[in-house]
Amino acid sequence: MNRKTTFLSLKCLFALLVVQTVDAQQIYTNGGLSTGATAENLTAAPTGYTWSEVQHETGNTTESNTNSGYGATYNNALSTNNALADDFTVPVGSVWNTTSFEFYAYQTGAAATPIPFDQLRVQIYNGDPAAGGTVIAGNFTTNVLDVAASSDALMYRIFNSVVPTAAAPGTTRKIWKLVGNLNATLPAGTYWVAFQAHCTNDAGAFFPSVTIAGTRGLPGWNAKQSTLTVPAYTIIFDAGNPATAPDVNQDLPFNINGTVTLGVKQNDFASTILVYPNPVKNVVSLSSTSDALISGVEIVDVNGRTVKSVAGEASTQINVSDLSSGVYFMNIRSDKGTATKKIVKE
Repeated sequence: MNRKTTFLSLKCLFALLVVQTVDAQQIYTNGGLSTGATAENLTAAPTGYTWSEVQHETGNTTESNTNSGYGATYNNALSTNNALADDFTVPVGSVWNTTSFEFYAYQTGAAATPIPFDQLRVQIYNGDPAAGGTVIAGNFTTNVLDVAASSDALMYRIFNSVVPTAAAPGTTRKIWKLVGNLNATLPAGTYWVAFQAHCTNDAGAFFPSVTIAGTRGLPGWNAKQSTLTVPAYTIIFDAGNPATAPDVNQDLPFNINGTVTLGVKQNDFASTILVYPNPVKNVVSLSSTSDALISGVEIVDVNGRTVKSVAGEASTQINVSDLSSGVYFMNIRSDKGTATKKIVKE
């Protein structure tokens, strides 16, 4: 074996050692919608369904969110041409190979079947589209809706059922999961996904924001909208009811499907670490499906400030009841490497 052949063999062996691709799966979710099978006024959802109920803050039923959804549709005449966008982060040491994105929408009063959407457009930006980000995958001219993969999300969107003047929950806002196929290779970094849909009847529809029981919104939420009248992307918020309620920024629920190529430390540790429950109210637990020994955890807020640090056995069960509601990042250390996990504190 000559020197060149030896070098190539070693190079191939090194590549096999440092990366591994995880099978296609859901690799990211930006938040949920379901608030359970029983509304706050104790009305049960139809069998097999749950409610997605617009929320008020825990202990304050006099103030609630008012938006059941945000516009991200266009019509044939382009007299309506709206889009929504939100961000996501590919962790250091990973490369995401996306295959599809999933979004959630309803058209008020649409028939139970078939799906009332016939087009979906998706773009990926390499940064905030309102602050210099540019499109690196997808476009707003190609229909990527996978009708066969799209489905009934088994949820109905309702306004809060216990605030003053609340109407009884209804089933006019059936939520659908819209699947858009988009292949992209994304190295570590922060990206934005933008999207818009078209309805089969050329009318409008709405995309609900992330919904967590007992909160109107969380720090760090930053979804944006572009409209025909305001073509640039601007932050979306819920003004609240009554008018004296504070404005609250919103986030959008979406999922990303694909595969993940991991570095060796990520493969040995980060891909095996489990963080639950998430969102969390009181105690968050950590475990690893491998033999990794967790030795310490730092919890960092969205501004990069360390708000809690634990070591040793205490690292596997951490009391976060004293933290304010919001998004945090857990920097986890082990004998197999390090990892960062995102958690939501309710």
